[in-house]
Amino acid sequence: MQYYDNEGILTAIKNAKGHRTYTEVHLRKLTRINYYKSLGLSLEQIKNKLNDSDSDNAVEKELYAQSIMLRRQLEGIKAKLQGIEVSRKLRAAGYEIPWELLAGLMNVLEMDAIDHWGEYDFPEEDYAVFQEVFQTEEAVFEFYNEFRRLILYSAAYQASEVPIESELVEELYKDWQTMVTSVTSGNAQAMEALLRVDSDRGQWSRGEQDLISKGEPYLTKVIRHYDLARDE
Repeated sequence: MQYYDNEGILTAIKNAKGHRTYTEVHLRKLTRINYYKSLGLSLEQIKNKLNDSDSDNAVEKELYAQSIMLRRQLEGIKAKLQGIEVSRKLRAAGYEIPWELLAGLMNVLEMDAIDHWGEYDFPEEDYAVFQEVFQTEEAVFEFYNEFRRLILYSAAYQASEVPIESELVEELYKDWQTMVTSVTSGNAQAMEALLRVDSDRGQWSRGEQDLISKGEPYLTKVIRHYDLARDE
């Protein structure tokens, strides 16, 4: 506690002899300091947060802000992992890795603010549909990451000139179908809502727009090819 006292974060009460004394209030504040420290906050950030109100609304707002910050970091890490995974797949299959393309996409995706979707202007009926389809916040992120992974793979495969008839691309197609089916499951309203989001890319982030522009043309060819082959 003395360390935090010296830093001006947890100021002790001094008795008549000048000795530091701490109360239960200090102990509760110490647990909060340790919590913020475990999240990776600096001492200055912790000090500012402790000076804020302790009301339920203030605490909830702070916890939400921290969750968003960590979610952004997590999504950035996942984007890099997806880049590594597709690079290993290409290398194992004997294709050149599109270093520059992947570096650019991973960098822009890392800077994306995933929480921008919380401000997306969904039509009321579509919002109701998505609430029904995605029962939890985690389900939304799982879908988002799978969508992003498959578009990233498509962009990389196109850059590496992977033939559409290859095993890599067939696997990509199957994964795409699995993802779409898991969300729509024959639900026409869900499919229509997703298509409306797809057609309104002005609300997408820069990284998402960049990614889709590089991966969509190849993926469209893949879907058309394998859909036709399946229907024959």
